[in-house]
Amino acid sequence: MLKLSARRLFAAKVIERPQGFLRNNGFSPSMANTIVTEKVKNFNLGAMEKLCLVLNCTPHDLLVWEPDASITEPSKFELSKLIRQKEIIKLSEQLRGLTIAEIEDVNRFVEEKRKNK
Repeated sequence: MLKLSARRLFAAKVIERPQGFLRNNGFSPSMANTIVTEKVKNFNLGAMEKLCLVLNCTPHDLLVWEPDASITEPSKFELSKLIRQKEIIKLSEQLRGLTIAEIEDVNRFVEEKRKNK
């Protein structure tokens, strides 16, 4: 099943109140709740574009494929590129254990990435 999942993006971008974030960016309370709880059944392209713009991402970042048990070799399908790890990256937690010098190195790396966009 193809699903919309923004949870890992909210975590990676340290958006601690995703429903409030979405409402502040023009999503209705019910749509914000549907996105955050990952109970999206139908999602129009306009809403997908809006979500991508506010999260600065692509639809590929938001879509996850969980193959049906009847699909014995999911890797044969292009959709397999949308199979995600269950782990959510929380960079802020990983930074806590670093020294200030290591954090400065990470900051330089991020700044360099931004310059090269």
